[in-house]
Amino acid sequence: KTMKRHIDNLWLLGGELIREINMDESLRQKTPLDLIRDNVSEDGGPYYCHLDTEEKMQSFDATCKKFHKFLIKQKNNHGPLV
Repeated sequence: KTMKRHIDNLWLLGGELIREINMDESLRQKTPLDLIRDNVSEDGGPYYCHLDTEEKMQSFDATCKKFHKFLIKQKNNHGPLV
């Protein structure tokens, strides 16, 4: 159940990043990792307007926070992700 929730939230994050790229074509010049780093932080993820409850937004942010921690850990242990 937890894995499914995180997978669903990562799917939402990907959709939001694609939406942002379609709204601002200059973002297409960025690498996917830079785009993720710009939108995912220790505070959570980007605002996602289609989440209709506070609980869903908190779940989305929790996944983004965990993803941010993972990216930091990978960078510290193995160098930059490419």
